[in-house]
Amino acid sequence: MALGEIGRRNETARLRAVLERSRRDRCPVVAVVRGEPGAGKSTLLEAFGADASAAGFRVAVVRGTGAEDRPYSTVNRLIAQLRPDERKSVEVEHRTPPGAIPGGPAAAVPTEQDAPVALCVDDMAQVDSRSLRWLSELSRTVPTAPLAIVLTVRICGAGAEAVSSPANGTPDKPGAVLLAAAEPIDLPGLDTHDLPEAAAARCRVRLDTQTAQVCGELTGGNPALLHALLAPHAGSAPTADALRATAASGVLAGPDRWLAPLSTSALALARAVAVLGGGAEVVESAELARLTVEEAIGAVDQLVDACLLANRTPLAFRHPLLESMVLGRIAAGTRAALHLRAAALLRDRQAATTTVAHHLVAAGLVGQEWAMHCLRRAARQLEQEGRPQDAARCLRAALREPLRPHEKSAVRRELAELDAFVDPERAVRLLDAARCESHDPGVVLEYALALAAVLAECGRAEEAVTVLDDAAARLGRTAGDGSWQLRLRLHKAFTCRGGPLWLAQAADPPGNLTRRTPQRGNVGRELAALRAAQEADAGADRAAAVRHARQGLPRGEGRGSATLLWHTCGVLVAAGEVAEAWTHCGRGRQVAGARPGRWDHIKVELLRATVLRARGDLHAADAALTPLADRLLAFAATGHPSAVTGVAALAEVRVLKGATESARSLLAESGLDRDPLPWRRDSAHALAARAAVHAGDDPARALEDLLSAGRLLEEAGVRNPAVLPWRSRAARLLVVRGEREEAAELAGAEVDDARRWGTPESIGTALHALALTGNGERRIDLLTEAAGLLARSPDRLHRAFVQADLGTGLAELGRGEAACAALLSAFRLARACGAEPLARHVQGVWGPLRGTGRGPLEFSGVPMSAAAPGPAGVREPSVAPASAVHASPQPDAQPPQSDPQPASPLLDSLTPQERKVLHLAKDGHSNRDIAGRLFVAVRTVEFHLSGAYRKLGITGRRQLAQVFSGG
Repeated sequence: MALGEIGRRNETARLRAVLERSRRDRCPVVAVVRGEPGAGKSTLLEAFGADASAAGFRVAVVRGTGAEDRPYSTVNRLIAQLRPDERKSVEVEHRTPPGAIPGGPAAAVPTEQDAPVALCVDDMAQVDSRSLRWLSELSRTVPTAPLAIVLTVRICGAGAEAVSSPANGTPDKPGAVLLAAAEPIDLPGLDTHDLPEAAAARCRVRLDTQTAQVCGELTGGNPALLHALLAPHAGSAPTADALRATAASGVLAGPDRWLAPLSTSALALARAVAVLGGGAEVVESAELARLTVEEAIGAVDQLVDACLLANRTPLAFRHPLLESMVLGRIAAGTRAALHLRAAALLRDRQAATTTVAHHLVAAGLVGQEWAMHCLRRAARQLEQEGRPQDAARCLRAALREPLRPHEKSAVRRELAELDAFVDPERAVRLLDAARCESHDPGVVLEYALALAAVLAECGRAEEAVTVLDDAAARLGRTAGDGSWQLRLRLHKAFTCRGGPLWLAQAADPPGNLTRRTPQRGNVGRELAALRAAQEADAGADRAAAVRHARQGLPRGEGRGSATLLWHTCGVLVAAGEVAEAWTHCGRGRQVAGARPGRWDHIKVELLRATVLRARGDLHAADAALTPLADRLLAFAATGHPSAVTGVAALAEVRVLKGATESARSLLAESGLDRDPLPWRRDSAHALAARAAVHAGDDPARALEDLLSAGRLLEEAGVRNPAVLPWRSRAARLLVVRGEREEAAELAGAEVDDARRWGTPESIGTALHALALTGNGERRIDLLTEAAGLLARSPDRLHRAFVQADLGTGLAELGRGEAACAALLSAFRLARACGAEPLARHVQGVWGPLRGTGRGPLEFSGVPMSAAAPGPAGVREPSVAPASAVHASPQPDAQPPQSDPQPASPLLDSLTPQERKVLHLAKDGHSNRDIAGRLFVAVRTVEFHLSGAYRKLGITGRRQLAQVFSGG
């Protein structure tokens, strides 16, 4: 395909139709190609000339020169090309009055044996007015041979420049008359799907779907701007980030084409609009450019006519790359001064804080106190908006300002907390350097606590303890508040709890800290939270644990509030105070630091998911954790304790929902499926999640994981089954293997510990496991007692499991009515919680009971056989899913039976997103292409495909054609 035809198939076809119409009707046909500078008008005109020549037309192509002092200059050059054999070109008489050309315009056009003629005039705005009048007269004259006239004109802002340009602006406007008679052919920007072909032909650059979209955003599909953007990447395949970096650098080819014709005032206004960014107001731009409003309005019109600015207000460039070109032509010092003036101007006009901060960051050192306060406020707002990198830029700019020691310490710590989420190593380096160079005791303390928190969150508890010990030694040699030492010891105790078990020996004995009288402020709350956590671990005094947890709850905002909330609400959940914990979770979203882009946000969201799981709401728990999945997986692979706990929680929820393969993928991607795991507390939850995943396909491995989790917790001094009921889960697996005696021993031990702790959830869970080790009436009695206890708890899910086993047991004893009541309760609870594997198991048990005259099992009036695979309206998770097997399989569980169905009902069972992804996959698009088209992560595509395959009962793309052919 010719260069001018790339992305211009429709326009090329219309120009060819012009040739055909002129040949067929033997009359003049006029067309005008309109577009902004660089749109490819000249290239398309050249392609038209080649097509006309190939079609037997005699072709003349000229470009306007703008020489108004030489009338008919364009006409004479056209005629000269049509008479190449004559030594002296025949010129139209300059002094001939308009409309009185000897023989008329048609006589001046040489013809030869009725050969058709094509006249091509590029840049109509530069054609002299006499030539335009001559062309206009020619278009209304009946020639002796077919005639096609094609012109190009620049369209900017309000209309065609050829109409308003002084170069051809005579009283009767011959350009306007000619345009009115012409067929307009507009050249918009190239479509995104045409950009890869254009890039390969023009610049030898390879673009994929994503980079083509970036090029379209930056250039609007303008071929000249596309060439300027891609020229530095010739012969390569640049990434999207590389293209954005090239655009931001402003070092691009061809800016003179756009900027050279501008007047001084127009160029000044263009620079002001580029500095202010999109949405600049005329008055603000005029003030920044040091122009009057009247001068600015005239400059705006000139910039619109030059196709630099869009024809609208607030002012904005037509394409982002034009803005980059203008900025790139401003010297660095001038640009910094403009940004500083813009910041002061916008501050005085009470513009948004983040807008003012943007200019302060670009300006560099300001040296004024208002700038530092503005940058810090903007950083906090950007965090709230989920833009941690922009917030970090504001804080780094604030550090350039003159700050007092405590202000500098606070800014550095805020920056480190942001970096800890994006680049932990950079945060560690920043805090460590600041800690070592500081001498103020209070500043040293704050740096040490912040550095230790970052290290502990990264799974480097040993280094965190070293930092705290070093700070304690430094502060021990200075006079000051004794609470410093207590705070360091408290943070050391919390750090040791999350580190390897052997590290607990380096912490103060529990009694040395927890026997102290709680003090006011954060120190008192931290002491209370530590006491609550230790009471919960011991599992002997629930009332004391709840009392200490309530004392340790954060009051208002403050650094570390989310950490306090994590420990205290965790104790409340274990103590059965789930409603109270949920209330504090809602307040926790308002604490300082619990914003997107910080680990405190992760902790608060993970705590919410824990509470939702304790209530049995699997869908809501999944929805709370899924947005964090990518970040959790990345950090869990490097050992972050919070991330490990989050991945483990999400994996368990997915298994309970029936997405075992999704859970398996989570563990594999995070590295939690490998042995050995670090011997620390969070690994117990990872081992439990592994056991849930492998319970269906490898019970022996699942049992070993649970026993390992139990050994780890016992070494850590955790006896409370409310922390992790590993013994009851292991007992259920042992029952499946037929080892009832060992199962009864484990379950009995958990019953004793659960009764000592005293919550209905822990006792009911333990009794459930103990009941499965027995038979007959004893089993029914224990299950009935467990069901009664769980009915008083918020854990609907475990109550559903108990009711299912109770219904099964009653059915085996021939108590049909009681069995049906229990099974119906189990089914409704399972569906409400989102536990589809359990719901299918209950359906399997219900089936034989239908022989007694009962109908199909119903949920809210909908028969189970007709029920949809999942609750409507639930958003699918973004990590790959698969088959349904519960972490603790029931001994009587039957594999779900599915009847063959036609393709159309199967497709109806898919979610809208699954159908959309499946259609694209059927059309041959790769997962990466689908992700680009739908603007989602590749992992999200994999998840939806896996879910669709499972529902359709197929194994891959090869079977999609068969599915769709059936409906």
